[in-house]
Amino acid sequence: MGPDLRPPLLFIHGAYAGAWCWQPYFLPYFAERGYRSFALSLRGHGGSAGAAELSAWRITDYAADLARVAARVEARCGRKPVLVGHSMGGFLAQMHARKHAVAGLALLATVPPEGLIGSALHLLWRHPRLMWELNALQHGGVPPRLDKLRELLFSPQMPERELLEYATRFQHESDRALIDMTLPQLDYRPPLGMPPALVLGSEDDLLMPVHLIYSAARQLEVHAQMLKGPGHLLMLDRDWRLAADALADWLEELP
Repeated sequence: MGPDLRPPLLFIHGAYAGAWCWQPYFLPYFAERGYRSFALSLRGHGGSAGAAELSAWRITDYAADLARVAARVEARCGRKPVLVGHSMGGFLAQMHARKHAVAGLALLATVPPEGLIGSALHLLWRHPRLMWELNALQHGGVPPRLDKLRELLFSPQMPERELLEYATRFQHESDRALIDMTLPQLDYRPPLGMPPALVLGSEDDLLMPVHLIYSAARQLEVHAQMLKGPGHLLMLDRDWRLAADALADWLEELP
């Protein structure tokens, strides 16, 4: 696909993060390949307004942010974007695509359509100590044990220097938005026009285990692609290029 035919990419971060999580690797990687790449920080995240009111924001508020930025990207580029969503960002991408046409959906370690309940039960049953660490991140900032943060979000090879750098950038997430994603989900409509979709996960992801990634893929009528090695934060882990290459290969096959 020639550079002039490539759709723009809109990257959507997950909970506790911001647009910054795409900047070290994914944004330059895809810019070098000729893709016009954009990343938003949802309200209250990164450098966006609304931090003081973060606890009041609902998942529908985040969806409104995504709709507004997607419209701006389309107006600027003259083409609808491919949405690349990680974790909560993948959940938002699915919400958006039920109401708005998109050029494609790329869901990385995504929250499935049924929401967070499966992830919460998995952690509680299989990794209760990591559930405590996740709660520490939500309510107290950086967890006291960086080794547990590594186990929760990254591969064992993640160096402590990089781990600490990223850990200091994580932030509180809206409790209301998390509750919205944990409550039973009622909207299982397919995306408008069933756009091309990629569902990418990792066999070593403790937050979004394999069966949840398969669930998201079934809803989109595609086969999930599973990596071996990276943790939940596919775009920041030492093996980030595995995820970037898989996404790039899929993009090259778009009509």
